[in-house]
Amino acid sequence: MNARYNAVIVGQTGVGKSSLINYLYGSKSTETGVGKPITKNGFHPIDFEINGLPVRLFDSWGLEVGKEDIWMKELEAELAERSVNESADKWFHSAFYCIQASGARIQDCDIKIINKFIEYDYKISVVLTKADLIDEDEENLLKEELKKQFNGISIIAVCNEGKKTRTGVSEPFGKYEIEQQAFSDFFDSLILRLPLRCKSVMKEEINKWVSDSKIQARKDADFIGWNQKTTEKEFQDSAKKLQQQLGELVNSEVKHTFEMYGNFSSRLGYPPLKSNDSNNQDDIFGRTLSDNVPWWRYTRLILIAPVYLTWAIFSGKDSVIGDMDNYIHACQKELTKTIDEHVNEITKMLESLKKMVTEQKLLN
Repeated sequence: MNARYNAVIVGQTGVGKSSLINYLYGSKSTETGVGKPITKNGFHPIDFEINGLPVRLFDSWGLEVGKEDIWMKELEAELAERSVNESADKWFHSAFYCIQASGARIQDCDIKIINKFIEYDYKISVVLTKADLIDEDEENLLKEELKKQFNGISIIAVCNEGKKTRTGVSEPFGKYEIEQQAFSDFFDSLILRLPLRCKSVMKEEINKWVSDSKIQARKDADFIGWNQKTTEKEFQDSAKKLQQQLGELVNSEVKHTFEMYGNFSSRLGYPPLKSNDSNNQDDIFGRTLSDNVPWWRYTRLILIAPVYLTWAIFSGKDSVIGDMDNYIHACQKELTKTIDEHVNEITKMLESLKKMVTEQKLLN
């Protein structure tokens, strides 16, 4: 798999986004123009590779005074293009919001932007840039303020560049912590987004089935010699078939997403990647997926809605179509229960996976 890893770094003008990008990705990114002033509105993709992994880094134009409304509209448009209605390939796989630590305060626009990412089901980490310019007490105050605003948010203090001081040379710090957090964000993002993505895929298929079934119902009603029981049986059979297909769709979506995220982890070198079992050194993503039973196992072919159509032989066409539509919607209601079953199972699996990885990190 050669999927592209998408990361976004957001923040106000002058907070040090470009120097952070250079610190994280070095010459690989600077060769493509990172660090040059960005004056054009929007989110600007920068393409490069890390260990053969295609990377697309989105550097936003800096938020300036008086341009907040325009900036927020563009952010919302960008996030909408990467919503859970889209495949995981299009998501932001890591998202970082930069706040200049030496500014010593969290502004309203910072809160709005972070909340917008959260609204679109993203796990976003806050990076405190230029953290070498403040002392430990000031850093802790900033972190406490952020934690009050956002429950469970990750905060990383970073110094992007080494500097000469009177007492010597200060070294950059925070890169390892960002890499660790990006790896952890993979799991949190999956827990947030993958069940919702699968839900979106299943709802789309069910809605398509409803639309197609209604069209077929109208064709049947026009057919001379139409038979009620035959139509009932056809609807029930197609609904049962769809229910099984929903399980297969979920299995495919989960498998594809896991393979992609596993590839990201391997290529980016985000630890921990391996299991504690010395006889099984496979990637955690791949090993967990292969050890799990297929997702369609959870699909139970229930009897789709009782047959309650009471069409009379002399019923008018409109009455017949109305009864057909009612039956289709009854099937839709039962099929929708399948969505909830799958979403619950996916969430449980992902939480179990995160627990396993967390325990492993504690052991390493």
